[in-house]
Amino acid sequence: MKPATMILRARRVRRGERGVALLVALVVLVIIGLMSASIMRGALSSDLIANNTRVQTLASQSAQIALRYCEDQATANVPAITVLEAAANPDQNAWLTYANWGDANTVNEVPSDYLTSENSTFTPSKAPQCMVQKMLVGGATVYQVTARGFSPDYSADESGFTNTGSVVWLQSVVSLL
Repeated sequence: MKPATMILRARRVRRGERGVALLVALVVLVIIGLMSASIMRGALSSDLIANNTRVQTLASQSAQIALRYCEDQATANVPAITVLEAAANPDQNAWLTYANWGDANTVNEVPSDYLTSENSTFTPSKAPQCMVQKMLVGGATVYQVTARGFSPDYSADESGFTNTGSVVWLQSVVSLL
């Protein structure tokens, strides 16, 4: 073989290797891109879970505020809230009827000054609500307090049913001894 022929063959082999290297580099880039997309999707899912936990906690705290507000007002000598009389049948309690939660004569909204403090600037987008019903249990007067709190992203349809966000319901029974 002549030396010129060997050089020509070596050049052909090198050109073929360059094409393979380009193909391998493209495959590696595609794999890296897919892995990056997968990692980003996982991070986004984690953020969504953390946000859902946060808004659920805010709704729960809002409901707790409403529960304490109505408990305090119901046990005061002169309550500043609406207290409903006992139902003849416990299955007819006012809080069980969803339409009552839209009636200003039965539901109490927590005033905005009760929700604010010097340590917090957060104000819920919808004020928490509570309903108090006087009941007789074993000859003693008790107050059944039902409260609901809303998350900051809460929205409802025309009927009052939740479209987005969280609603937390809490209930307590306060006995006057």
